Amino acid sequence: MEYVVIAIASFLISGLTLFSGFGLGTLLLPFFALFFPLDMAIALTAIVHLLNNLFKLVLLGRKADRAVVLRFGIPAVIASFAGAKGLLWLSDMNPLFHYALGEEPFLSCRSRL
Repeated sequence: MEYVVIAIASFLISGLTLFSGFGLGTLLLPFFALFFPLDMAIALTAIVHLLNNLFKLVLLGRKADRAVVLRFGIPAVIASFAGAKGLLWLSDMNPLFHYALGEEPFLSCRSRL
């Protein structure tokens, strides 16, 4: 049943952000984080982003201004790889301190120290 809720929410959020052109990650990542560990939620958000962008390309691509696509698309692809590398770098850091909210322990302020 959880998978049905996740699939329906992903579809609705993708549709909601189709017209604005932004906000998919802002809405979808916190939703996924309720059901999956954060690294998995980030990866799943990236997959939905890819599928949503491919859908938009098929649906609206022939009306796109090619010059704008090249000016913004190429830097966006390069930045996405840089962001993925940064995420891998951050995930390898050790926490500076631990804290608890109630009885739930958390790690915070990651650092390479």
